[in-house]
Amino acid sequence: MRTILKNIVSSVVFVAILIGLLCISSLVFQPKSNSKADGIHNSSAYGVLSEPKDSIDALFLGDSEVYHAFIPLRIWKEYGITTYDCSTPNQKLVYSLEFLRKIFKQQSPKIVFLETNEMYRDTYFEDELTYTIEDMMPVFRYHDRWKNLQFKDFYSSVDYSSNERNKGYRFIKDVKPAKLKDYMKYSKVSAPIQSRNEKYVRQIKKFCDENNTKLIFLSTPSPKNWNYQRHNSVEALAKELDVDYIDMNLLRDEIPIDWKKDTKDKGDHLNYYGAVKATDYMGNYLKNTKLFKDKSNDKNYSKWDKDLKKFEKKVKKEIGEL
Repeated sequence: MRTILKNIVSSVVFVAILIGLLCISSLVFQPKSNSKADGIHNSSAYGVLSEPKDSIDALFLGDSEVYHAFIPLRIWKEYGITTYDCSTPNQKLVYSLEFLRKIFKQQSPKIVFLETNEMYRDTYFEDELTYTIEDMMPVFRYHDRWKNLQFKDFYSSVDYSSNERNKGYRFIKDVKPAKLKDYMKYSKVSAPIQSRNEKYVRQIKKFCDENNTKLIFLSTPSPKNWNYQRHNSVEALAKELDVDYIDMNLLRDEIPIDWKKDTKDKGDHLNYYGAVKATDYMGNYLKNTKLFKDKSNDKNYSKWDKDLKKFEKKVKKEIGEL
């Protein structure tokens, strides 16, 4: 009996020590800034955490379709509305929900646009477990930082103050034409959404409702990723959840994408030229909601004007025009 009790105590002590070490390691390995240089993953998306409190009007949440399609600084220039591309490569809905919760500690946007492509990216139990553990113990997410640890990592607190000038957008001017075949051909068939993904969509909707934020489903133009079967399922889910749905793939007149010139990779993502068209539609859409005040003359947002000038300078240098 004593042996059994001794083994139990030893096991408990071992686990306690292990958890303690992981907690301490997490404090050290957690990047102390949201800059790429400090080791943060997806620094362009995490730049939203450096924006002044409650300064962002609307968020675009999703995978790489988002940060190739929407130019927040262009919307700012035309309408004085502040938006941010909170998107990461291959983003899954379980991460979208986690990221959204972090953003809302600092921001209270009136609209969250959820890009629908990630509804068709398979999510597994391992993904849920991984994101949960990594959120609790950052050392598992940032274990690869061990080579670049600095002395400040052992004593500094987390300070997300590194500004991302392009507000999450990634400028790409490359052109690789797409060959269209049955792109958005009408169909009555629906492409099922994985039940685990649907669960997270519902949780995101609930979270937005609890924070008095309007959730809108958004499908960016993409012949490679989108079709009418997927549109049907998302539209049905949108109706069930009482969510507005914008499918840009069906707005041929409003968003005249030229698939010979406006894609960087044969119809997977938009390039800058396509993003201008998608952004102009979205900027006008946001204006017409009547939810936002034009902040272009507000001195508290002068940093947006500075970032805009730098962005336009880069565009002019790269393509010779705006």
